[in-house]
Amino acid sequence: MMPDGATSASPDASPARGDLPDGGPHPGDTGAAGAHAVGRRVVAVVPLRDGSSGKSRLASVLDPAERSRLIGVLARHVVGTLLASEAVERVLVVTSDPRFTWRALGSLVPPVRPPLDEAPPAESSTPAGGDEAGAAGEGAAGDAEADGPGRLQIVLQPASRPGLNAALDVGREVVAGLATDPAAPAARLLVAHADLPALTVEDVDALLAHDAPIVVATDRARSGTNLLVLDADVAFTFRFGVGSLPAHLAEADHRGVRAAVVQRTGTAVDLDTLDDWAELPADVRARDDLSALHRAMDRAGSGT
Repeated sequence: MMPDGATSASPDASPARGDLPDGGPHPGDTGAAGAHAVGRRVVAVVPLRDGSSGKSRLASVLDPAERSRLIGVLARHVVGTLLASEAVERVLVVTSDPRFTWRALGSLVPPVRPPLDEAPPAESSTPAGGDEAGAAGEGAAGDAEADGPGRLQIVLQPASRPGLNAALDVGREVVAGLATDPAAPAARLLVAHADLPALTVEDVDALLAHDAPIVVATDRARSGTNLLVLDADVAFTFRFGVGSLPAHLAEADHRGVRAAVVQRTGTAVDLDTLDDWAELPADVRARDDLSALHRAMDRAGSGT
């Protein structure tokens, strides 16, 4: 694994893909290369499908209720980390299951939730954040809606637009609608997966400080994308899925913008498999909010 904060060239070392010195201009760049990290509004978009269909590769060690709780715990960590960054103005969570998301995240801040009469019924009967988190979210609803949009906003993903990339398009459209000054630069969009248990505020700030127009935080295998930073109004097609790192770099080349690849401990490790658990730093595995998973993983590792 590369040292924290390191940037690297793309797999085929194309000059348009980040192998120039940090801050160095590239002929295909649009806009001033060094202007992206300075004085820009940042809105984070976190896709969170639901509380029942994720983490299927952990089914051998976690039952459905445990997997649902894990999804909530991981999402709460990622969203809480984003909210703790002073650089992030707002966090949008795009979900097809707003009730689950409300229960999982309601204890962080009073979020703005979508109309629930259009939402599908919750699949899980166990609140992802426990009864206390659910109560906090429900109690805050009136205040949040009365005060206008807060820093955390839950956005309903329409059933007619399924899938991860479509969820991000929905989020991008909401961000575009938040703009109040047509003359102001577009916000920076920070896309973050909801299952990054080692993510820190320092990781978030390091990505946002990078001057490349497109910043891609790769997974530990250097094949996927865990976080992505770009201007909200740039013409760029999201390519999340298998092999998303080379796909996103190719998309940047196609659009004529420079992309930088970043790999840090906190951005590289997600949690989908037993191998992912083994790669987590010891202090992350020992966290109280992951204690139940810690015990389950230990049992699986010992074969008992």
